[in-house]
Amino acid sequence: MNTGLLASRLMAYAADGAEIEKELLQDIDYERLYKFAKTHSVVNIICYALKQLDKLPPEYAAPFERELKLGRAREATQEIATQELAQELEKRGIKYMLLKGSVMKQLYPRPDLRSMCDVDIQYDTAHKHELDGFMKECGYELCEVSGTDGVNIAYKRVPFMYIEYHGALMDTDVPLYNAYFGTHFERTVPVQGCEVKYTDEDFFVFMAAHLAKHYFIGGSGVRSLLDIWLYMRKKPELDKEYIFGELKKIRLDEFINIMFGVTSVLFDGAEMKPELVNVIEYIFSSGTYGTVSNKAAETVKEEGKLKYMFRRFFPDRDFMAINYPVVKKCVLLLPLMWLVRLVTVFFKKGYKGSDVDTVMNVTAAQTDARKIPGNPKG
Repeated sequence: MNTGLLASRLMAYAADGAEIEKELLQDIDYERLYKFAKTHSVVNIICYALKQLDKLPPEYAAPFERELKLGRAREATQEIATQELAQELEKRGIKYMLLKGSVMKQLYPRPDLRSMCDVDIQYDTAHKHELDGFMKECGYELCEVSGTDGVNIAYKRVPFMYIEYHGALMDTDVPLYNAYFGTHFERTVPVQGCEVKYTDEDFFVFMAAHLAKHYFIGGSGVRSLLDIWLYMRKKPELDKEYIFGELKKIRLDEFINIMFGVTSVLFDGAEMKPELVNVIEYIFSSGTYGTVSNKAAETVKEEGKLKYMFRRFFPDRDFMAINYPVVKKCVLLLPLMWLVRLVTVFFKKGYKGSDVDTVMNVTAAQTDARKIPGNPKG
């Protein structure tokens, strides 16, 4: 917990000059701090804070500074690539909107302090068939197609460019959000040419929904919480009555108030309230995008351990046919293949951890952290 609190306070100091309690800066365990920061994709901003505070000893400087330099190089590459793709979209008359980190990084003292693994862009799906052609011309290769009707399309280009085109901001796996955000740039306003954006208020609503989706499915780390905290600090003129009216429509008004409580503890140094302990520990354990254990905990909460384990040990015919093709040819062999799978799960290295230990070691704290209001799946 102390390492997470220190990391959070350092992030707040770097992002907006928030003061840090002196006791947190005493006897820093730099190895634990680096490991935590790496898991949450915030090494660069923590390194920046440590250097500003003159708290980065030479013997620990190398890994931190390497991530800071890499972050600057990555952001510069991402920015150039984003501008190139924006020109391509303009040239073809394709409406688009930059999302998430591409917007948030502008609020940080330096854009590279807000790390991004990929660049997220919403696009007009009427032009879906055009993406592949010009992306290949720009040196990208297709790496993933997902979402209803394959509208979400991801491309990569070495050394570290990942572009995700989103036809739907929230797919049908979360119908409440899908209906609210739509697929045709609802609530957007023009920027220039084919580019549109959310108003400041609607962007916050989107951030809140994106945070909630990750939080309840597999967890969300401190970087997303810092975004929420910094956004509110940088935009004091926000119409909060409108925001909470919209959040109520998607059942997130109570959730975001809880998250405001969390950000006060993490980034303002407010007193830790007992009801927030499990939530904060869950966030600290989640890493940037959540964990397999957290995702298992969500399923356990919904189904119970016994039902979940039964389904994992004895999957349906469609699942088994993918992993054991003989089942597709002869369904009578399904029980035998279940036996083969059980032997594999319990005795083959690498399987037990994901199928047995992960679920059986789900803690009460992990499930309790999800009992707060706002789960889009009920």
